[in-house]
Amino acid sequence: MRWSSIISAAALATSAAAQDPETFPYCDELDRCFQGHAVDDTGVVFGIAVPEDTSAENFDVIIQVTGPKDTAGWVGVGWGGGMTYNPLTIVWPNGDDVQVSSRMAFGYFVPPLYEDASYTVLPGTHVNETHYQVTAVCKGCTLWAPFDGESTALNGEGENYLAFAYSSVPVDDPTAIDTTFGIHERVGHWIHDFAASKSADFETWVVAGGEGEGDAKAPEAPAEPPAEEEEPPAEGEAPEEDGGDGESSGDASTSSSTVLTTTTTPADPASTSAPDQEPTEEPTPEVEALPLPASCPGVEAPAFPLVTAEGWKIVKISGEVVRPRAVVVDSKGNLLVLESGRGLSALTLGEDGCISTSKLVINNGQLNHGLGITPDGTKVYVSSMTTAWEYSYDAETQEVSGQRVIVKGMYSGGHPSRSLVIPPATPHLLVMQLGSNANFDMESLQIETARANVKVFDISEAPEGGWDWVTEGWDLGYGLRNEIALVVDGNNQVWGIENSADNLGRTAEGTTTDVHIDNPAEELNLLGDPSKPNTDWYGYPVCFTVGEPDVFVDKEFKVGDQFVLSPNATYDDTNCDAEATPPRLAIQAHSAPIDGAFDKDFSNMYVTLHGSWNRAPATGYKVVQIAYHKLEDGNYDPVPSADTHLPYVDIAWNDNVDACSGNTCLRPTGITFDKAFSRLFVASDNAANSELFVLYKTE
Repeated sequence: MRWSSIISAAALATSAAAQDPETFPYCDELDRCFQGHAVDDTGVVFGIAVPEDTSAENFDVIIQVTGPKDTAGWVGVGWGGGMTYNPLTIVWPNGDDVQVSSRMAFGYFVPPLYEDASYTVLPGTHVNETHYQVTAVCKGCTLWAPFDGESTALNGEGENYLAFAYSSVPVDDPTAIDTTFGIHERVGHWIHDFAASKSADFETWVVAGGEGEGDAKAPEAPAEPPAEEEEPPAEGEAPEEDGGDGESSGDASTSSSTVLTTTTTPADPASTSAPDQEPTEEPTPEVEALPLPASCPGVEAPAFPLVTAEGWKIVKISGEVVRPRAVVVDSKGNLLVLESGRGLSALTLGEDGCISTSKLVINNGQLNHGLGITPDGTKVYVSSMTTAWEYSYDAETQEVSGQRVIVKGMYSGGHPSRSLVIPPATPHLLVMQLGSNANFDMESLQIETARANVKVFDISEAPEGGWDWVTEGWDLGYGLRNEIALVVDGNNQVWGIENSADNLGRTAEGTTTDVHIDNPAEELNLLGDPSKPNTDWYGYPVCFTVGEPDVFVDKEFKVGDQFVLSPNATYDDTNCDAEATPPRLAIQAHSAPIDGAFDKDFSNMYVTLHGSWNRAPATGYKVVQIAYHKLEDGNYDPVPSADTHLPYVDIAWNDNVDACSGNTCLRPTGITFDKAFSRLFVASDNAANSELFVLYKTE
């Protein structure tokens, strides 16, 4: 599309930072020699050794991790270079011992245990006054197949792209191998040469087995450790949606990258045309409302104290769900819940309005976020990071049949959520989003890259094997960093709510100002009619939205204005005004919107704010209400003006939001109304306590 020279320059800079191959040899106290990588000023060192013969499809690897006892609460390695869809080695001190936990994540939440990789702890595992060290052989870390049966293998004869993460905050229960823990404070990558890691004594070390004693200390690294690269945030947390599902993780230093030096007029990208077909809205049958429960028998109190606005009540109806990310209601009023890393469950409501039964409908650990249902309730749609499937669904029996791939070939990295929605008036269309591959995904400036965008696919015409995400379907906007929430109004218009970037600084006249606490704003964007292609560019990764104008020192802004990180003679804020489609509303930075739902007459949109990881004090962790009205031309539009600061009303929230984190507060994700529009169902995927609630008006 645009600015090809900028993309090339950014790609070269990123490549230079990410592909520095520098590692160093060292030998431990037992005279075992490793090829090491040091995480600069943290004191964390990773050592790797492999056998001389790595021709086996899944060869073993020895990993040694050394960390300062007082500052490295936990440390992790991602064997595929990411935090999701590859084996993770997580280690932490446990008194005088060190725990090694095998994990794999399918989204940016606490990764569950991964049974296909196992560890045997070796001598050289111990804790002393200053450091802890663990040495273990891993079986299953060099070959894995987490989705679609496609395997990934490490190169035993050359370089491999690895990732690390660590936090100074200890895990929640150091004695439990499946403990939860908070989001990392630091993340990065390095290139590790496995050929240089070969050891003739590898098998001897493995046979030795057992735990050993020794004096743990950090191996000495070279004076110039290799450069590191940021991992994309969690969706909303960026690594979590979100939190998000503005999710960017990494060093919390400010960034002032993306200096534009040349520009060209955006080209009209080629796109598959939308079919010329009139919307056919399905009538919604009237459903009698169940009682509104004041409490549910056998259900424990909410894990965290909650507060509601006057005239509202929130009631916990389940604590038995697993990482719930999306919710819809079927034609019988049953609640369908997408549980990330587990599958799809159906929850039946009893006559008291509480859950009476629960059933696992789709058992598939690849599913991580997306969930949709047709207006007649006969088809459900679910997604992994790479694929979207359709199932025939029977609400009476709560069973599925006839699995069919609708979309394939989605990017298997970056923000992992693949939100989807079936617009009621066009039930033959599937609308999906795919986020960026990093905090700044410069390649996504080209619409053909098909990242940081929203696309539409005709389900009724889907070929065998499904549509290809990159080359087929049509666009419904791009330059959308991570449009996790997709909501459809009464005119079948699609609205997207974006998780924007992290760690921003504004560089002007040679001075860099940290603006990241309240900038950039998350965004409410009108994407439009899904039956018509929309090739508008919404600004990312160049133009961002002002959330708090007062922190900018070089220029006067108002809320909702567009800004670049480094204005210069050839590209500045005025170019954004001319070329980028601005958001309709600016939402609190780092609050991580995950989902939304309109009420019956489309006079309010209710939005879940998953909560921040990149802001102190914390923000989000609540459900909010955005007022809408119908304009004279018949279109639905928010009541607040585009320059309104915090254009919503809090409906339900934690009573200690400033101190919230990923496992200490309500973390709202999916939200939907029941068939009678008498209550909202709200999911929370808190890492330690996943829950479901009903939220309703009392007056």
